[in-house]
Amino acid sequence: MCAASQPPAVLVPLGNGHRRERSRLEAHPFERDGSVTFLLTIEQYICAKEADMPIIVQLVLVAIIGYLWGSIPAGYWMGKLLRGKDFDIRAYGSHKIGATNVLRTLGRVPALIVLVFDLLKGAGPTLVATLVPFFYGAGWGPTVAGLAALIGHCFPVFIGFKGGRGVLTGAGALLIISPLTFLIAAVTTLSTIAISRFVSLGSIVGSLTSIICGILFFIIGQLDPTFIGKVSLAQMVYMIVAPALVIIFHYDNIGRLLAGTERRIGQKVNAEEKTSPTNGTSSEVQA
Repeated sequence: MCAASQPPAVLVPLGNGHRRERSRLEAHPFERDGSVTFLLTIEQYICAKEADMPIIVQLVLVAIIGYLWGSIPAGYWMGKLLRGKDFDIRAYGSHKIGATNVLRTLGRVPALIVLVFDLLKGAGPTLVATLVPFFYGAGWGPTVAGLAALIGHCFPVFIGFKGGRGVLTGAGALLIISPLTFLIAAVTTLSTIAISRFVSLGSIVGSLTSIICGILFFIIGQLDPTFIGKVSLAQMVYMIVAPALVIIFHYDNIGRLLAGTERRIGQKVNAEEKTSPTNGTSSEVQA
């Protein structure tokens, strides 16, 4: 971007076979007060600020954006929208705000809307950090944005830091960071859910898949730079840390899976009856 901010020079004939260089704006005077001049000026300004600003400051800014973006509580607001202002979906089912608890408590259509929204919460800030040079942060911007969005979903500032488990938000960021890993993890996740009927188990298997792919793709990419699935060190860090956090946030589900008390997908929760967060019979994974 910064290299492009310098207007390309053109050769101008001066007579007697001599030529001199002048900028594109000199070559086209009508552009001096037009949109081209304005855009070039803005671009040059941004590049100058980017060069002067430490990478750590850029990463802090992108982390704030990612966290606030991830903190948008779509599942919580969906419950308010459908059941009234006094309804708190965290009082039902798994006590989380993600798509699975919305499915169990509010139904399929609301769950589908929340699913897409939660995916975009991870993909959005990660894509911004990928495409906007100011937020790229030497390749670490997308990783920081994705992790911050995941943390925002799990601990949203807007509703008292009690959110979900980050599966879909983390997957949305993974889609931008490593599309191939996203596809592979999606296959293992959905296959596990289809076979076992446990969403939590599928989420854990998908997370493990991402960790394995991150390590393998980084090593293979170092050995063969032409490998289509190669990832950088920053990308590998996301593919290890984010899934590890998702698995950690499933600690209660893991306990219920081992005890044989975890709910299977398709079991409904009565939205008229509140359950205690410590009640082991109201368990379910939350994205």
